[in-house]
Amino acid sequence: MTESIKQTVKWNKHKIEEKIGNDQFKNNQQWTENFYFVVAADPQFGYIKPPLERDSKDWKIEMDKAIFAIDKINNLSPRPQFLVVCGDLVNEMPCNETVLNELQVNDFKKVFSNLHPSIPLVCVCGNHDIGNTPDENSVNKYRDHFGQDYFSFWCGGVLFLVLNSQYYKNGSDVDKFAAKQDQWLTEILSKYNGQRIIVFQHIPWFLSKPDEEISYFNIEENIRHEMLEKLCAAGVSHVFSGHYHRNSTGFYKNLEIVTTCALGAPLGEDPSGLRVVKLYENNVIHTYYPLEQIPSSIQN
Repeated sequence: MTESIKQTVKWNKHKIEEKIGNDQFKNNQQWTENFYFVVAADPQFGYIKPPLERDSKDWKIEMDKAIFAIDKINNLSPRPQFLVVCGDLVNEMPCNETVLNELQVNDFKKVFSNLHPSIPLVCVCGNHDIGNTPDENSVNKYRDHFGQDYFSFWCGGVLFLVLNSQYYKNGSDVDKFAAKQDQWLTEILSKYNGQRIIVFQHIPWFLSKPDEEISYFNIEENIRHEMLEKLCAAGVSHVFSGHYHRNSTGFYKNLEIVTTCALGAPLGEDPSGLRVVKLYENNVIHTYYPLEQIPSSIQN
């Protein structure tokens, strides 16, 4: 599943296959120059609890935020190497209300298809995209819409891994899928141990402290520490995630866990926004921008 960024956007009207042919995305394992990408999380069409005057099929507020964000991204100079959306693309779980889920998915595709043709879109699977307790049907439905739920791709000499964090949160009904992801992850970390590696997932391993108590917003302690050790041993430098609807950061040894506030409906003091991640040869710098404060140019 390496170099499969096209699998995540097979519905996109732009020809992602052409981007895969670009040297930035096909087997480009050598560092060339500084670059940056953009992280969004939880656009979650339909999440904002509707007041009495808002129809249950009305998620215009969330859509307008996404439309505004995409316009800002399209006009960045230079343009980012890609945009990654760290899960909860929509709110309605596929196992609950099928009609609402389909409507939200269709609107997500419609809105995000307006991303500039030169900017690939990387979709990360969230709990609302497959259910809190996913089954094979919900995972396959996600794959039908958005492509693989875990995969890797290269950009500018950096290996990026996309994980389905729900397999670690509650994969009891999809143990075969979870086992396959774990085997794939073990193999790719072993193969590229020592390379620059960055991970994207929806649920963070922890919010601020590696030993914090289990909650809805993190992963159970035993699995958490096992996976943190596994990622650290392979040289992973950063894990970018969402789910918390707030900004948060923390470290486990040299591994930084970066949680990005929701694009759709923030739950804390931080407003809706995006994170810009700059990659340098020996450093990574990331900055969160509220939507109204997204700059027009990014200096590397």
